[in-house]
Amino acid sequence: MPTVDLSGAKTGEPLEQRLVRLEDIEAIRNLKALYAYYCDHGYDPDGVAPLFTKDGIWESNVFGTYHGADRIHRFMAGISKVVVWALHYMTNPMIDVAPDGRSATASWLLFGPATMRRADDPNVLDAVIQTGHYEDALVKEDGRWKFRHLKVHLYCVSNLDQGWVRQQFRS
Repeated sequence: MPTVDLSGAKTGEPLEQRLVRLEDIEAIRNLKALYAYYCDHGYDPDGVAPLFTKDGIWESNVFGTYHGADRIHRFMAGISKVVVWALHYMTNPMIDVAPDGRSATASWLLFGPATMRRADDPNVLDAVIQTGHYEDALVKEDGRWKFRHLKVHLYCVSNLDQGWVRQQFRS
C-alpha cells in the first residue's frame, strides 16, 4: 500500500509550497486521465508513448513488460488490434508527491469494460470485464509529470458471459 499523507492542512509550510503540491497532485490526476483517454481511443500509441520517460516501463501481469518509449509505442499499436474498444475507469487515487516535488507515486483501481477479439478466432468479439490495480512511479521532467514506471496488476480479464469466478483470465 502506498504512503499517503492523511494529516490534512500543512499549516506549518509556506502557502506557495502547499499550493505547488496540490497543483502537482492535480497534474498527476490529469496525466492518468490522459493515459486513459488515449487507451479508450484506440490505444493511441502516439498519445500514450510521450506520457512516459524515454526509459519508462509499462508493466502488466497479463500483457507483459515493455521498456522504453519506443517499445511502449509498439505495444500500444499492437494491443489495439486485440482490444477493439475499452473504457478505463480509474478510481480511488492515492497520490504522494515527494518533498522535493520531483517524483511521486500513485495508485489507482481499474474497472474496464472492453470488447476483445478471441485468440482462437479474431473474427469473434467478446464483451470483457477487466479489473485491476495500478501502481505508478512518476517524475517531473522539464516541468511536466511523466510515468517512469506504470505497473498494472490485473485481477481479471473475463468474458462478461463467464464472469471472473468461472474465467479469471480469458485465453
